[in-house]
Amino acid sequence: MKVLTFDLNDAKTAKLIVTVSNVPPILQTTPALIHVPGGGFMFCSEADGTAIASRCMGKGFGVTCTYLYPVAKDYRFPQVVIDLIKGIKILRDHAEEWGINPDQIVISGNSAGAFICMTTGNIWNRSEIMEAAGCTGEEGKPNAMILGFGPMFCGQQTDDGIVYVPNGDLVGPQTPPAFFHHTRLDMLVSVYQTIAMIDAMERAKRPYAAYISSTGGHGETNAVNRILAEDGTVGPCIDDWFEQAWRFLANQLGISLMPQKMPMMPPMPPMQEGDEFPQFPMPMFTPPPVPEGSVPVKPEEMPLGQADNIHMPFNAAFRDKDFKVFK
Repeated sequence: MKVLTFDLNDAKTAKLIVTVSNVPPILQTTPALIHVPGGGFMFCSEADGTAIASRCMGKGFGVTCTYLYPVAKDYRFPQVVIDLIKGIKILRDHAEEWGINPDQIVISGNSAGAFICMTTGNIWNRSEIMEAAGCTGEEGKPNAMILGFGPMFCGQQTDDGIVYVPNGDLVGPQTPPAFFHHTRLDMLVSVYQTIAMIDAMERAKRPYAAYISSTGGHGETNAVNRILAEDGTVGPCIDDWFEQAWRFLANQLGISLMPQKMPMMPPMPPMQEGDEFPQFPMPMFTPPPVPEGSVPVKPEEMPLGQADNIHMPFNAAFRDKDFKVFK
């Protein structure tokens, strides 16, 4: 195992901390994770990535990273996105050396970090963003995202003032598959931020999955230990949803969930001169039977499942008349 640090900008205000667990000779490439910690854009929580990094390592992620972005007065949008894209590019540039599958790079973020990840997933392919990150193609593209309790519709500090970023309006074909986790009782970042993103992903027909706990406050879905609330309810923790997230990632990225045994071939009789090589019958796939009289139902024939019929009481937090809207 080795730990490496990369500066992501000339001002040295953003760093990528890389932990490489793969040991040469590398016989099989593995997924890689970059975690973006929360902290209200004021600090990066040092312990924020421990739980998810350890669980990803347990699933075979050979490289896990933490993206430490500039905070407080040094925080700038979209520079934080550009720097994260640079971090993704670093992993692909070193994929062969570190044993990374370049098509299995996952970014995860909590709270403020979830906003940075979601925005990165939405705008990584914009020409000005790619140019600033030194990309010419898909070097900076995340393949999947895990997003926890984030302010997805959010005012952001730029060099010219404040810009309002409505991530739901930015979702499109470029947006990678996303797993969301949140709590209903989050009093800091409303669960409607996540619900709005689920709605946006569905409208754009992008793959997603979600875990929303009925109990717990802000940040508790990332907790290692459960928290007992004053009213006696027990909050969630990462163990409630991580296996769901892992299955989602495995399905989306083509990661094998369980090691497969080599199929046992029947013993071959000794070959005699003039014998032909024996042919073994191949198993045939049989589709499940369709119940008699049933008719397949298309999504457009189920009006209660359509986004236009969902009336969501979602209000953006930023309504200042001097704000610009990032489009």
